[in-house]
Amino acid sequence: MSNPHVFSSPEVGKKTASPVSGLPWLFRCGEIRLCCLALPELFGCQPGRLKHVVTVNAEIFALAHESPPFQALLASTVNTIDGRVLEWTCRWLYPGLGVTRLAGSDFIFDLAEHCAASGERLFLLGSSAHSNQLAVQALRLRLPRLQVAGFAPPFTPDIGNREWNASILSRIAYFGPQHLVVCFGPPKQEYWIARNSRALSLSGVVCAYGLGGTIDFVAGTRRRAPKWVQVAGLEWLFRFLCEPRQRFWRTARMFKMPYYATLTRREITICNSEREPLPTSAPGLVRTATPAAGDSKSDKWFQRSVPATSPNNAPV
Repeated sequence: MSNPHVFSSPEVGKKTASPVSGLPWLFRCGEIRLCCLALPELFGCQPGRLKHVVTVNAEIFALAHESPPFQALLASTVNTIDGRVLEWTCRWLYPGLGVTRLAGSDFIFDLAEHCAASGERLFLLGSSAHSNQLAVQALRLRLPRLQVAGFAPPFTPDIGNREWNASILSRIAYFGPQHLVVCFGPPKQEYWIARNSRALSLSGVVCAYGLGGTIDFVAGTRRRAPKWVQVAGLEWLFRFLCEPRQRFWRTARMFKMPYYATLTRREITICNSEREPLPTSAPGLVRTATPAAGDSKSDKWFQRSVPATSPNNAPV
């Protein structure tokens, strides 16, 4: 059972004591709670429970503030930072806390290595049939021990189509993967994972990731921006120039992100674990009530946050 610890700081830009090293922690940006954790924690599995990972870039961040259903969905997912602008914004809001970026297009190879080393299976869902096949082949060549398969369903605007879903879920159930990468593009991929979470769990999936165009990048059918462009935070511009018609409105939405970020009420939750308990005497931290065993609210990713206070009830 996990025991989260929460602290907050009222002043943006004021350096705050770092969370305990090695523990995953959550922090708020706008109305979204983002997660900072190491890759082993991200890929870690709890049998029988589906972990839904959303890699949040500026587009997803802005969309979540404009769509209440999508924002509600992100309240129950593990949200990592995917995007330089969002990373820089979070570093400004939480200076000195070691905010890290976990982009799906980067950690897909770490995920494949994790699966190969642990004997877990990986399934790639989405993109075109050609790209999907090339991506599967590329990962097999890179990691001969990896058990990986894929499927590219025909395009449909209706993710609730029974026949379409049945063809997908039957293939996933037959292969029995522990890790599922879904590349339908946001927010379609996030809604699809959420709607089919029960069926995915019954098929043995414990981690599902919405990773946009990652399959195309692995396959080599779509170019990623040069490294210096990525570091400069201009990958969005590179992709817009490559696909101006397809990405115009998506790119326009991104520019709303800074405004929504100004709505932030700074808040941090440190997620404890039994194998590495968090010292209760850590400054600026307050222990929250521990849920009873079996309580659905006890999941360390989705704990209710309680602002830390000093003895006179003033914010820490």
